[in-house]
Amino acid sequence: MIKRLVRRGLRRLGYDVLKIPATQSLRFVPEPPPIEPIWPLPRRQQALSDDVIRKQFAQHPFWHYAYEFEGGLAFPTSHNNPGLDTDDSRRPLQRFRHFMPYLVESQGGTLEGKRILDIACNSGFWSIQCALLGAKEVVGIDARAELIEQANLLKSITGANNVEFRVLDFWQISPEILGGEFDVVLNLGFLYHVPKPLEALELTKRMARDRILLDTVVHPSEEFAIYLKWEEPCDIRMAAQEGVVALPTKPSVELMLRHLKFSRWVDIPVRTRDLPIEYLTRRRVSWLIEI
Repeated sequence: MIKRLVRRGLRRLGYDVLKIPATQSLRFVPEPPPIEPIWPLPRRQQALSDDVIRKQFAQHPFWHYAYEFEGGLAFPTSHNNPGLDTDDSRRPLQRFRHFMPYLVESQGGTLEGKRILDIACNSGFWSIQCALLGAKEVVGIDARAELIEQANLLKSITGANNVEFRVLDFWQISPEILGGEFDVVLNLGFLYHVPKPLEALELTKRMARDRILLDTVVHPSEEFAIYLKWEEPCDIRMAAQEGVVALPTKPSVELMLRHLKFSRWVDIPVRTRDLPIEYLTRRRVSWLIEI
Protein backbone atom coordinates (compact mmCIF):
# COMPACT_ATOMS: atom_id res chain seq x y z
CA MET A 1 0.00 0.00 0.00
CA ILE A 2 2.78 2.44 0.96
CA LYS A 3 4.69 1.69 -2.24
CA ARG A 4 1.57 2.36 -4.34
CA LEU A 5 1.08 5.72 -2.59
CA VAL A 6 4.73 6.64 -3.13
CA ARG A 7 4.49 5.76 -6.82
CA ARG A 8 1.29 7.75 -7.17
CA GLY A 9 2.94 10.75 -5.52
CA LEU A 10 5.95 10.46 -7.80
CA ARG A 11 3.69 10.43 -10.86
CA ARG A 12 1.98 13.61 -9.66
CA LEU A 13 5.42 15.24 -9.43
CA GLY A 14 6.14 14.24 -12.99
CA TYR A 15 8.52 11.33 -12.35
CA ASP A 16 8.35 8.17 -14.41
CA VAL A 17 8.35 5.40 -11.81
CA LEU A 18 9.53 2.94 -14.43
CA LYS A 19 12.87 4.72 -14.35
CA ILE A 20 13.38 3.80 -10.70
CA PRO A 21 15.79 0.83 -10.64
CA ALA A 22 14.23 -2.40 -9.47
CA THR A 23 17.28 -3.06 -7.27
CA GLN A 24 16.70 0.17 -5.32
CA SER A 25 14.01 -0.45 -2.76
CA LEU A 26 11.22 2.12 -2.42
CA ARG A 27 11.48 2.60 1.33
CA PHE A 28 11.86 5.44 3.77
CA VAL A 29 15.33 5.75 5.23
CA PRO A 30 15.29 7.01 8.81
CA GLU A 31 17.45 10.01 9.58
CA PRO A 32 20.58 8.84 11.41
CA PRO A 33 21.82 10.36 14.67
CA PRO A 34 23.91 13.48 14.08
CA ILE A 35 27.69 13.21 14.18
CA GLU A 36 30.07 16.10 14.65
CA PRO A 37 33.44 16.24 12.90
CA ILE A 38 36.56 15.98 15.04
CA TRP A 39 37.20 19.73 15.08
CA PRO A 40 39.42 21.54 15.81
CA LEU A 41 41.87 18.83 14.89
CA PRO A 42 43.81 17.39 17.82
CA ARG A 43 47.55 17.77 18.23
CA ARG A 44 49.43 14.68 19.35
CA GLN A 45 51.45 14.59 22.55
CA GLN A 46 54.83 16.31 22.09
CA ALA A 47 53.32 18.06 19.09
CA LEU A 48 55.21 20.32 16.75
CA SER A 49 55.36 23.93 17.90
CA ASP A 50 53.09 26.57 16.38
CA ASP A 51 56.05 28.16 14.60
CA VAL A 52 57.17 24.87 13.05
CA ILE A 53 53.63 24.08 11.88
CA ARG A 54 53.27 27.57 10.36
CA LYS A 55 56.54 27.15 8.48
CA GLN A 56 55.52 23.74 7.16
CA PHE A 57 52.11 25.00 6.04
CA ALA A 58 53.81 27.96 4.33
CA GLN A 59 55.88 25.57 2.20
CA HIS A 60 52.68 24.80 0.32
CA PRO A 61 51.22 27.89 -1.40
CA PHE A 62 47.82 26.32 -2.17
CA TRP A 63 45.41 24.58 0.21
CA HIS A 64 41.97 23.35 -0.84
CA TYR A 65 40.77 22.86 2.76
CA ALA A 66 40.99 25.25 5.69
CA TYR A 67 42.38 23.69 8.87
CA GLU A 68 42.06 24.53 12.54
CA PHE A 69 43.95 22.85 15.36
CA GLU A 70 43.55 22.73 19.10
CA GLY A 71 45.03 25.82 20.71
CA GLY A 72 43.62 28.23 18.15
CA LEU A 73 46.10 27.61 15.32
CA ALA A 74 44.24 27.98 12.00
CA PHE A 75 45.03 28.16 8.28
CA PRO A 76 42.73 29.37 5.48
CA THR A 77 42.22 27.94 2.02
CA SER A 78 44.40 29.21 -0.81
CA HIS A 79 43.67 28.80 -4.53
CA ASN A 80 44.90 30.08 -7.87
CA ASN A 81 41.40 31.49 -8.40
CA PRO A 82 40.28 32.93 -5.04
CA GLY A 83 36.72 33.97 -4.29
CA LEU A 84 35.22 30.53 -4.83
CA ASP A 85 32.53 29.15 -2.56
CA THR A 86 35.09 26.44 -1.77
CA ASP A 87 37.07 29.06 0.17
CA ASP A 88 34.51 28.98 2.98
CA SER A 89 36.25 27.36 5.96
CA ARG A 90 32.89 25.90 7.12
CA ARG A 91 32.35 23.97 3.90
CA PRO A 92 33.94 20.60 4.79
CA LEU A 93 32.30 20.68 8.22
CA GLN A 94 28.89 21.30 6.63
CA ARG A 95 29.46 18.47 4.19
CA PHE A 96 30.55 16.17 7.02
CA ARG A 97 27.29 16.77 8.91
CA HIS A 98 25.37 16.18 5.68
CA PHE A 99 26.57 12.74 4.65
CA MET A 100 28.88 11.20 7.27
CA PRO A 101 26.05 10.31 9.71
CA TYR A 102 24.54 8.06 7.01
CA LEU A 103 27.86 6.34 6.41
CA VAL A 104 28.61 5.76 10.10
CA GLU A 105 25.07 4.49 10.75
CA SER A 106 25.46 2.00 7.88
CA GLN A 107 28.52 0.60 9.66
CA GLY A 108 26.66 -0.12 12.87
CA GLY A 109 27.14 3.33 14.36
CA THR A 110 30.95 3.26 14.38
CA LEU A 111 33.92 3.07 12.01
CA GLU A 112 35.92 1.00 14.49
CA GLY A 113 37.49 -2.02 12.85
CA LYS A 114 36.77 -0.74 9.35
CA ARG A 115 39.17 -0.48 6.42
CA ILE A 116 38.53 2.69 4.39
CA LEU A 117 39.81 3.98 1.04
CA ASP A 118 39.75 7.71 0.30
CA ILE A 119 39.95 8.30 -3.47
CA ALA A 120 41.61 11.55 -4.56
CA CYS A 121 42.18 12.41 -0.91
CA ASN A 122 43.66 15.89 -1.55
CA SER A 123 45.26 17.07 1.72
CA GLY A 124 43.63 14.27 3.68
CA PHE A 125 40.68 15.96 5.40
CA TRP A 126 38.31 12.98 5.04
CA SER A 127 41.01 10.37 5.65
CA ILE A 128 42.05 12.07 8.89
CA GLN A 129 38.44 12.36 10.03
CA CYS A 130 37.83 8.64 9.46
CA ALA A 131 41.08 7.78 11.25
CA LEU A 132 40.16 9.93 14.24
CA LEU A 133 36.69 8.37 14.29
CA GLY A 134 38.33 5.03 15.01
CA ALA A 135 38.77 3.28 11.65
CA LYS A 136 41.20 0.39 11.83
CA GLU A 137 43.00 1.41 8.63
CA VAL A 138 42.57 4.30 6.21
CA VAL A 139 44.35 4.61 2.87
CA GLY A 140 44.27 7.94 1.04
CA ILE A 141 45.45 8.13 -2.56
CA ASP A 142 46.02 11.12 -4.82
CA ALA A 143 47.85 11.65 -8.10
CA ARG A 144 49.53 14.86 -6.91
CA ALA A 145 52.66 14.40 -4.79
CA GLU A 146 52.32 17.85 -3.23
CA LEU A 147 48.88 16.95 -1.88
CA ILE A 148 50.20 13.76 -0.32
CA GLU A 149 52.91 15.88 1.34
CA GLN A 150 50.16 18.08 2.78
CA ALA A 151 48.24 15.01 3.97
CA ASN A 152 51.32 13.60 5.68
CA LEU A 153 51.81 16.95 7.42
CA LEU A 154 48.27 16.64 8.82
CA LYS A 155 49.06 13.07 9.88
CA SER A 156 52.20 14.17 11.73
CA ILE A 157 50.34 16.93 13.59
CA THR A 158 47.33 14.86 14.59
CA GLY A 159 49.19 11.62 15.26
CA ALA A 160 46.68 9.64 13.18
CA ASN A 161 48.96 6.66 12.63
CA ASN A 162 46.14 4.46 11.35
CA VAL A 163 46.13 6.34 8.03
CA GLU A 164 48.52 5.87 5.10
CA PHE A 165 48.82 8.31 2.19
CA ARG A 166 50.11 7.23 -1.21
CA VAL A 167 50.85 8.98 -4.49
CA LEU A 168 48.80 6.89 -6.87
CA ASP A 169 46.70 7.64 -9.93
CA PHE A 170 43.09 6.51 -9.58
CA TRP A 171 43.19 4.39 -12.74
CA GLN A 172 46.10 2.39 -11.30
CA ILE A 173 44.33 1.25 -8.14
CA SER A 174 43.37 -2.37 -7.60
CA PRO A 175 42.77 -4.69 -4.64
CA GLU A 176 46.11 -6.30 -5.43
CA ILE A 177 48.04 -3.01 -5.22
CA LEU A 178 46.23 -1.76 -2.10
CA GLY A 179 46.13 -4.97 -0.11
CA GLY A 180 42.59 -6.10 -0.76
CA GLU A 181 39.10 -4.64 -0.75
CA PHE A 182 37.86 -1.98 1.66
CA ASP A 183 34.78 -1.96 3.88
CA VAL A 184 34.10 1.62 2.77
CA VAL A 185 35.27 3.58 -0.26
CA LEU A 186 34.98 7.37 -0.29
CA ASN A 187 34.49 8.85 -3.76
CA LEU A 188 34.08 12.50 -2.78
CA GLY A 189 34.40 15.36 -5.24
CA PHE A 190 36.10 13.21 -7.86
CA LEU A 191 33.63 11.80 -10.39
CA TYR A 192 33.26 15.10 -12.29
CA HIS A 193 37.04 15.36 -12.80
CA VAL A 194 37.30 12.27 -15.04
CA PRO A 195 36.25 11.63 -18.65
CA LYS A 196 34.75 8.18 -18.01
CA PRO A 197 32.33 8.26 -15.06
CA LEU A 198 30.88 4.79 -15.68
CA GLU A 199 34.32 3.20 -15.69
CA ALA A 200 35.25 5.23 -12.61
CA LEU A 201 32.22 3.93 -10.71
CA GLU A 202 32.99 0.39 -11.87
CA LEU A 203 36.55 0.63 -10.50
CA THR A 204 35.24 2.17 -7.28
CA LYS A 205 32.89 -0.80 -6.89
CA ARG A 206 35.78 -3.21 -7.43
CA MET A 207 37.56 -1.71 -4.43
CA ALA A 208 34.59 -1.92 -2.02
CA ARG A 209 33.01 -4.84 -0.20
CA ASP A 210 30.24 -3.07 1.71
CA ARG A 211 29.53 0.64 1.09
CA ILE A 212 30.54 3.49 -1.21
CA LEU A 213 29.98 7.10 -0.26
CA LEU A 214 29.64 9.07 -3.50
CA ASP A 215 29.48 12.86 -3.50
CA THR A 216 29.63 14.66 -6.82
CA VAL A 217 28.66 17.70 -8.83
CA VAL A 218 25.92 16.85 -11.34
CA HIS A 219 24.79 18.65 -14.46
CA PRO A 220 21.46 20.39 -13.67
CA SER A 221 19.00 18.50 -15.85
CA GLU A 222 16.45 15.73 -15.43
CA GLU A 223 17.57 14.17 -18.71
CA PHE A 224 19.72 11.07 -19.06
CA ALA A 225 22.72 13.02 -20.28
CA ILE A 226 26.41 13.71 -19.70
CA TYR A 227 27.84 17.19 -20.10
CA LEU A 228 31.43 17.40 -21.36
CA LYS A 229 33.88 20.21 -20.71
CA TRP A 230 37.60 20.85 -20.82
CA GLU A 231 39.57 21.01 -17.58
CA GLU A 232 43.19 21.91 -16.90
CA PRO A 233 45.29 21.36 -13.74
CA CYS A 234 45.48 25.09 -13.03
CA ASP A 235 44.44 24.64 -9.40
CA ILE A 236 44.60 21.90 -6.77
CA ARG A 237 40.83 21.47 -6.91
CA MET A 238 40.93 20.58 -10.62
CA ALA A 239 41.79 17.39 -12.50
CA ALA A 240 45.43 16.31 -12.25
CA GLN A 241 45.75 16.18 -16.06
CA GLU A 242 44.27 18.36 -18.77
CA GLY A 243 41.54 16.95 -20.93
CA VAL A 244 37.83 16.31 -21.24
CA VAL A 245 35.86 15.69 -18.04
CA ALA A 246 32.27 14.51 -17.81
CA LEU A 247 29.43 15.77 -15.61
CA PRO A 248 26.52 13.31 -15.58
CA THR A 249 23.04 14.42 -14.59
CA LYS A 250 21.58 12.94 -11.41
CA PRO A 251 19.33 10.53 -13.36
CA SER A 252 22.40 9.43 -15.37
CA VAL A 253 24.37 8.65 -12.22
CA GLU A 254 21.52 6.49 -10.94
CA LEU A 255 21.23 4.79 -14.32
CA MET A 256 24.93 3.92 -14.05
CA LEU A 257 24.39 2.54 -10.55
CA ARG A 258 21.62 0.36 -11.95
CA HIS A 259 23.85 -0.78 -14.82
CA LEU A 260 26.60 -1.76 -12.36
CA LYS A 261 24.07 -3.83 -10.39
CA PHE A 262 24.53 -2.23 -7.02
CA SER A 263 22.20 -3.68 -4.39
CA ARG A 264 20.59 -0.36 -3.43
CA TRP A 265 21.45 3.25 -2.78
CA VAL A 266 20.20 6.22 -0.81
CA ASP A 267 20.10 9.74 -2.22
CA ILE A 268 21.12 11.51 0.99
CA PRO A 269 18.47 14.19 1.56
CA VAL A 270 19.11 17.85 2.29
CA ARG A 271 17.99 18.27 5.90
CA THR A 272 19.24 21.79 6.68
CA ARG A 273 19.91 25.14 5.02
CA ASP A 274 23.37 25.13 6.58
CA LEU A 275 24.99 23.61 3.50
CA PRO A 276 27.04 24.87 0.55
CA ILE A 277 24.77 26.39 -2.08
CA GLU A 278 25.35 23.63 -4.63
CA TYR A 279 23.65 21.11 -2.32
CA LEU A 280 20.66 23.40 -1.80
CA THR A 281 20.28 23.87 -5.55
CA ARG A 282 20.84 20.14 -6.21
CA ARG A 283 23.88 20.82 -8.35
CA ARG A 284 25.73 18.48 -6.02
CA VAL A 285 24.33 15.20 -4.72
CA SER A 286 25.49 12.54 -2.26
CA TRP A 287 24.65 8.84 -2.36
CA LEU A 288 25.31 6.03 0.08
CA ILE A 289 25.63 2.93 -2.08
CA GLU A 290 25.37 -0.68 -0.91
CA ILE A 291 27.48 -3.25 -2.70
